[in-house]
Amino acid sequence: MKRPADAGRGSVVGRAASILERRLPRRSVLVRAAVAASAAAVAPVRYLTRPVSAAELISCGHCGGGSACCGGYSAFCCQLPGGDNFGCPSYAYVAGWWQCHYSGSGLCGTTNRRYYVDCNRKPGAGCPGGCHCASNRCDLRKTCCVQFRYGQCNTQIRGTTEVVCRLVTCVPPCTIGCLNCHCSSATDQYTCRHDAACL
Repeated sequence: MKRPADAGRGSVVGRAASILERRLPRRSVLVRAAVAASAAAVAPVRYLTRPVSAAELISCGHCGGGSACCGGYSAFCCQLPGGDNFGCPSYAYVAGWWQCHYSGSGLCGTTNRRYYVDCNRKPGAGCPGGCHCASNRCDLRKTCCVQFRYGQCNTQIRGTTEVVCRLVTCVPPCTIGCLNCHCSSATDQYTCRHDAACL
């Protein structure tokens, strides 16, 4: 027989899953349900009463809600210990890319276009430290947390794993042979505001 607390928890998880369905449309139903259940277990009141996503609640625990780590994007590879903007870490591979029209003075300021390349965890490999803020700093975005894949690169590798980090290039990734990407592009203009000194 269910205890009253268990019955209440079931309705909380159901409501959380319904909310998450609207917030994260690109993820599979199973992943959404799992993330919603985790968020409901970690912080049910905050998740159901405040404008925060389930992924934010379970991946930036000790950071304040306004920190970079609590957002929905992943860190740049050059922000990881020993990382740079020249390639994915050894436990990751190039999984996809998108572009934005850039008007800043930093990297790609002369081309006015930036291309972001996702490095996803290799199937079977582990992420050092699991899901956490890059370099354990709340002012940096997360690593190994967001499970997503644009999928134009290395299509011989099946499945979707967590995004470890992002690279930035000023030329289309499909023109860089070693990345093994095709030219079907996506655009996310919001990411042009993402920058880092190490780029």
